[in-house]
Amino acid sequence: MDVVPEGALARVGNEVIEAQQVEETHAQLGAFGQARFRGPDGQRALIDAVIAEELLVQEARDEGLAQDPRVRFAVLEELAELQRAAMLERRLPRAEIAADTAALRARYQAERTSFTTPERRRMRAVRFETWEQADAALARRLAGEVELGELGELVHTIAMKRDDREYPGFHALLFDPSLAVGDPLRFPVISGANVLVGELESIEPAGVLDFDDPEVQEALVERERAARLPPIEAELVRELAERFPETAP
Repeated sequence: MDVVPEGALARVGNEVIEAQQVEETHAQLGAFGQARFRGPDGQRALIDAVIAEELLVQEARDEGLAQDPRVRFAVLEELAELQRAAMLERRLPRAEIAADTAALRARYQAERTSFTTPERRRMRAVRFETWEQADAALARRLAGEVELGELGELVHTIAMKRDDREYPGFHALLFDPSLAVGDPLRFPVISGANVLVGELESIEPAGVLDFDDPEVQEALVERERAARLPPIEAELVRELAERFPETAP
């Protein structure tokens, strides 16, 4: 297991990312870039960029391309992307969007269905070693001869959302809309090396995440920013084209 040495910021393979390396990258940025990557969050973003750069260099080295000018160009692209992110942040501060509650609430109402939580169900069951044993036990349960707990030791599943790909057959039975809490599943189901005879233990209805939920807030800010960004990016491109006109080689 790779260990980050004391005082270092990260390890990428055999290379250690030191604070000085991040500071040097920070110094290469323009004024806006340096302002963008100040503070704990900014430093974390810059460290991530330095790690991505080091991964790129190591991959190039492994492929025998360490001296290839395209590698240096790719590193410069990483640095340019940091500059671009900083310039866009200056024109469209994330904090400004996060503070625009009216816009975020309007987007929440318009996209409310994307913040739903799925119905989840739990099952209690008894394990059997063979299908024949499970089938005979289920027949007794369905006939009303015994309660589930009389068939053996009860086990309980976690609350599960429906996933027919991961649990083919099983979840089709567990999420049968006609099934009520306490009803037995119509057939035994396979779980690892065991066969289960079960019944529906509980239902957590589908719902909608609250506007103030942190994950919802994060998603709303990202979506609102993405909606506002295109004209700002276009204006930035025009400004840069005027300041740095293309010249023939």
